Amino acid sequence: MKTLRAWALLGVGLVSLAGAVLTGCVHEAQPTPGTAERAVAFVGVNVIPMDTERVLTDHTVIVRDGLIAAIGPSASITVPADAERIDGKGRYLMPGLADFHVHLTSDEQLLSYLVHGVTSVFELDGSPRHVELRAQLANHQRFGPTLYTSSPRVDGDPPVFGGTVVKVGSPEQARRAVVQQKLAGYDALKVYDNLTPEVYAILMGMARQQKLPVVGHVPRKVGLEAVLRERQALISHGTEYFLAAGQDASRIPALARATKEAGTSVVPNLARLATTRRMLEDVEGVFSDPEARFLSPDVLRNWRGSNPTRRVDVAAFAERERVAYPFVQHLVLGLRKEGVRLVLGTDAAQAGLYPGKAAHLELAELVKAGLSPFEALATGTRNAATFITDHVDATARFGTVALGQRADLLLLPGNPLEDVGQADRSLGVMVHGQWLPREQLLRMREKATEAFSKR
Repeated sequence: MKTLRAWALLGVGLVSLAGAVLTGCVHEAQPTPGTAERAVAFVGVNVIPMDTERVLTDHTVIVRDGLIAAIGPSASITVPADAERIDGKGRYLMPGLADFHVHLTSDEQLLSYLVHGVTSVFELDGSPRHVELRAQLANHQRFGPTLYTSSPRVDGDPPVFGGTVVKVGSPEQARRAVVQQKLAGYDALKVYDNLTPEVYAILMGMARQQKLPVVGHVPRKVGLEAVLRERQALISHGTEYFLAAGQDASRIPALARATKEAGTSVVPNLARLATTRRMLEDVEGVFSDPEARFLSPDVLRNWRGSNPTRRVDVAAFAERERVAYPFVQHLVLGLRKEGVRLVLGTDAAQAGLYPGKAAHLELAELVKAGLSPFEALATGTRNAATFITDHVDATARFGTVALGQRADLLLLPGNPLEDVGQADRSLGVMVHGQWLPREQLLRMREKATEAFSKR
């Protein structure tokens, strides 16, 4: 149990900031929120629709009122006279990316996600402030990606960590907690490590009754098999399987089959493992990344105190991480073989995981583990979208380039199906139908973070 608890200490990350009020530093730098007043036409572009692995060459995509209004071969599409024309010749158009495990602790992170082409995010340690921010983004009162948010962590009594947490130690508290999180407007219920089997079962039953999907960790006393029997909607962190399997990779095929039968989706989060290992070797190298200057000083101070080099069991933890990394790589392939829905998630902005940029580290790690570029990109596009339509909002339309879909799009210089790294070289990002060239996004982010030098 001490070993498992030590492993969990890495999850503390930004706990001290999780309940903090998000700073309001973005307003000066943002354009008028909302959808474009006139149509936008991507002309002669190569479309990567992400419904199947294919490229639609020399197509024109017309966006109006935040939605894809027309798509087809350029010779067959008439561009409206009032449309803003964007030259797509030799370029590639794909859906915006989603990161479905984030910790949004300060507003400047909204622009960092967009700079890196992440147009949808799922906060997995929510607060009333996130519910408010979700509404502001949806109503175009703020500029940034579409936001989904879980409840705060629902944990046993005592909880593993402090901060903003819903403590549940009895069946009655469990019933009450689910109803309260539903009424508070969260998109999902997040469960955590110290729940008892009895309380977890009641939480799951009440969540089904309230039509509230359950996401998060595998509670240690409950175990992976019981979590899968209860059909938890999402397990975040492939390391949850590593812990449950006792580091035994031979159990992966059976666990993958059980995951498929449960209909449970999985966030592998190889980026976190890779970043943790790098911090253990060169923490200053990670913290000196150029992206660091776009994080608030509060976040950076938290990183200094919460990174894995500050653990009391550094040597043992480093060895465990060394073994966990290949295990999760094999897990990714085992889950893919069984047809389990894999969803991109990074745990940004935990220590070393830069908002937006971490999504591309995860894509690269998924390819390194053995997924094709298409399969990796699917985790952050269509798979994320189908998770939302299955569990959160059946009317959501994103994750593919198709008629009627929300116009969250990336214009790229090269084909990401050949090189997944192209997805982080966007020439511009469209969010809710509003087109922003890369240079404009970079200027906006520079403006948004000017105040940091004065704090």
